[in-house]
Amino acid sequence: MTATLRIGIVLTGRHACGAPQPLQPYPLHGRGSVFPLRIDRLSRMFSLALIAVAAYAATNIDNLFVLLAFLAETGGQRRRVIAGQFAGSLTLIAGSILLAALLTRLPAGYVGLLGILPIGVGLSKAWARLRPGNADQVQEARAKACTRSPAAAPATAGAGSSWWTVACVAVANGSDNLAVYVPLYASHSHSEGMFISLVFVAMIGLWCAGAVWLVAHPLLGAPIRRYGTALLPLILLVIGVSVIVQNDTLRIVFGM
Repeated sequence: MTATLRIGIVLTGRHACGAPQPLQPYPLHGRGSVFPLRIDRLSRMFSLALIAVAAYAATNIDNLFVLLAFLAETGGQRRRVIAGQFAGSLTLIAGSILLAALLTRLPAGYVGLLGILPIGVGLSKAWARLRPGNADQVQEARAKACTRSPAAAPATAGAGSSWWTVACVAVANGSDNLAVYVPLYASHSHSEGMFISLVFVAMIGLWCAGAVWLVAHPLLGAPIRRYGTALLPLILLVIGVSVIVQNDTLRIVFGM
């Protein structure tokens, strides 16, 4: 190879055979970059975590004050109340996963119809709050009375309720949970469902810790009850609409 040819290769970027020199993309910003994929995955996980937190909080506002009553009743024996709450909540989560697994056999788009359930629950709660003579003030007064004097609980305060009683109450009060959790699990993949379950488990712990803390601060119960119940219908409506939109149900089922 002559010197002139070598100089031509350097200047034109061609091989000796005349083919163009392939350019290697920069690994951090080119086609092979992993950063956009990681950012998308983190964004997806973050939004999924927000939905899971909102779903749990929306369906357990009332249960928080049930926990306050149980904790006030048991006094220092709080471990069994927390154990019962975990047992009842995990039962609801397991039941939701099983129901969602059965419902995923529905045709594409029809799973999104499950979003009607949280929407219906949200509308019913909004009606119960706005209609004349709602019982929110009565329930708030009872919760405040229970948390204001934990030492003045009934004669059974030393014994209190057993863990399975707390668990049964949590399951019996879990119709809202099933109505929201089942569409949430059915509209996501198995890996995303596992992530949602982890968020739920973390929220159970936070809920129990918050209830224990509120027992010692009864004045905070009334504002939480007031504003929490006011936002509850809106949160449920948002969750229901997100399930319908995510599954493209309006276009697939109704042709919209």
